[in-house]
Formats: sequence, C-alpha cells, structure tokens
Amino acid sequence: MHDRFPFLPDNAEAAKKGLIKQLARTGGAMPIGDLHAFSTQRFAAGHQAFSALMEWLVDDELLMYDGSRFHLTEKGLAFSKTLLF
Repeated sequence: MHDRFPFLPDNAEAAKKGLIKQLARTGGAMPIGDLHAFSTQRFAAGHQAFSALMEWLVDDELLMYDGSRFHLTEKGLAFSKTLLF
C-alpha cells in the first residue's frame, strides 16, 4: 500500500475509517473542501497526505470523486457498516 501511495500518513488506517465514517454520517457524500478540512483537523492529514488518502480510497473502490464531491460507493457503504460510530 505505502509503495503505491508514499505520502500516506502513519495513521492511514485510522484516517481511512474516520473519513468513511464521516461520509456515512453526512449522507454518503461531501464536498472536497469540507472533507479536506475534516481530514486536516482530525487526522493532521494536510494536502499531500489528504491527496494520497483519497487516491488510496478511490483506488480501493470505497469512494468515487465527481470533480467536486467524494461519494461512498456500495463497497464503501458496506465497509462503513462494519465500523463503530
């Protein structure tokens, strides 16, 4: 994972779960700016780390990006249901 996404933060797994949970809490979609602010504040994942996280989650088919918003995919929604809120 880290070879393909070298800028992932050390807390990438926690950030993954937190971002998925946040998207699930907000109806499954969020504007990129809002999700970036959440990521930075909650996981100290600034620009490069946020970009790497989002690329990783899209590559794993947990999220899709439409040019302005990230959306949970069916796989992402199923994953969110395995997490404690």
